[in-house]
Amino acid sequence: MAKQQLRSDQGWIFDNFLMLSDNEDVLHPGIMGTRLHRGFMLEDLHAVYSKVTGRRSFPKSWAKRATALERLGIKAKSSNRNSSAAKFFHRAALCYGRAQHLVPVHQDPNKENWYEGLGRCYSEVITLSEGELEADSVDFVDGKKSYFIFHKAKGDGPKPTILYLPGMDAVKEDFPNPFSNDYTKRGMNICAMDGPGQGECNINGVWQDKNNYALAAGKVIDWLTKRDDVDAEKIAVFGTSMGSRWGVQVAAHDPRVKAVVGQMANVGTFDIIFEQAQPNFKRIFMYMAGYTDEDKFDNFVQALDLLPDLAKQVKVPHLLVAGDMDELCTPKDLEIFRSSLAGPSELWLYEGVFHPMGEVAEEIYPSIADWLLETLNNGRPSNYRKDIYVEEGKVLADYEHG
Repeated sequence: MAKQQLRSDQGWIFDNFLMLSDNEDVLHPGIMGTRLHRGFMLEDLHAVYSKVTGRRSFPKSWAKRATALERLGIKAKSSNRNSSAAKFFHRAALCYGRAQHLVPVHQDPNKENWYEGLGRCYSEVITLSEGELEADSVDFVDGKKSYFIFHKAKGDGPKPTILYLPGMDAVKEDFPNPFSNDYTKRGMNICAMDGPGQGECNINGVWQDKNNYALAAGKVIDWLTKRDDVDAEKIAVFGTSMGSRWGVQVAAHDPRVKAVVGQMANVGTFDIIFEQAQPNFKRIFMYMAGYTDEDKFDNFVQALDLLPDLAKQVKVPHLLVAGDMDELCTPKDLEIFRSSLAGPSELWLYEGVFHPMGEVAEEIYPSIADWLLETLNNGRPSNYRKDIYVEEGKVLADYEHG
């Protein structure tokens, strides 16, 4: 019997689940905490979720809220209330980003309009940042570009710098929150990129292939190392969700990377995320790789580098942050991956926490920034291995010095 294509056609299942929830937790347990940490406001989330009756209403609801917030930003800017304007534009950009993401169809008019809204509003945030944010792009092959936003730490001289890799369902504008930046506060720069298949790349038809993400990241690192405010000897990669996988790929290919963090771990096989988890994951990644035929996409996935093989090439310190209830990556997957790493390794595993890790977002993100700063400045012993299992009701600090 021929394989049934794209389980995402079973939309009635999604719609019924969404009707049972006041937010997105039914699909992504814990996501609310992550949204709030990244700068979404509770009132915006309530405005969106209160109008959602199924999958098709989600992008429209995000877009309506984005439009309202953009109007408030324009009004505040016209009155020279630039601080308020910047925050309105940021909230609008986040909402436009969610709206366009939920339409993984190339050249769809709504997707393109909403992506233009994302770019338009975040450009206002950059302008109003008075030099703290910069947007740029680099060619990485055959005229194809990778796009990024550089968040500059204050002060003179070269500084440790983090290259941030978003997940498959995220864009460079999502993180970090420019109004609560854990990196610039600690004297580090952070550069968030859209690699092949993400955000500005997929709008421009730059799809992901077997290894072009690492190539694109390498060109961004080239750009970083030419800056006077970047310490070329203190560059790390931080990837979330699918970015935790790409981070390993980048470090395996680029010796300038001195440390790696993966959070919302996605370092196991592709079977869970593409064949067992909710079908939208596969649908989105097919779009990111430029496939419409599921059988051809399955062949493409089979040809991707095996993560344990890449891990053997990573000799720099690596931190993995995950939940033991992650629906996309089991504790066994974590152990198989970590056993292949060739360098220092640390794990923070949270009891009862799912993939988005919003339940502990306000703890893990500042702690990751601290770990990166310490590691870039002082390194880790070559035989270093640390495993922390954070039980429910406890916090990371209960274990760090135990």
